[in-house]
Amino acid sequence: MKYLLVAALSMFSVYAAAAQPTAPASAQPAPITVQYDYSQHLDIAKVVSITPVDPDSCGPISSNMVYVDSKGVTHSLEYTRLGNGCENG
Repeated sequence: MKYLLVAALSMFSVYAAAAQPTAPASAQPAPITVQYDYSQHLDIAKVVSITPVDPDSCGPISSNMVYVDSKGVTHSLEYTRLGNGCENG
């Protein structure tokens, strides 16, 4: 009887361990955000995302861009840009 109980509990533990989610092997850690400097040379092969900007904002605002370089490494870059809400007047 004890043998059956041990066997049943062992089967449940095997199924429970198999159901645990695991991270994909190709997952990269989140890139560290770097402040952009105009003297930097950027190797941008593909832009992944750019933070949306409020269309009513005017003047210098902070924005963020995530990109992949030619070697396949993902980078996050923080930079200052001019808002879209400025009018010529």
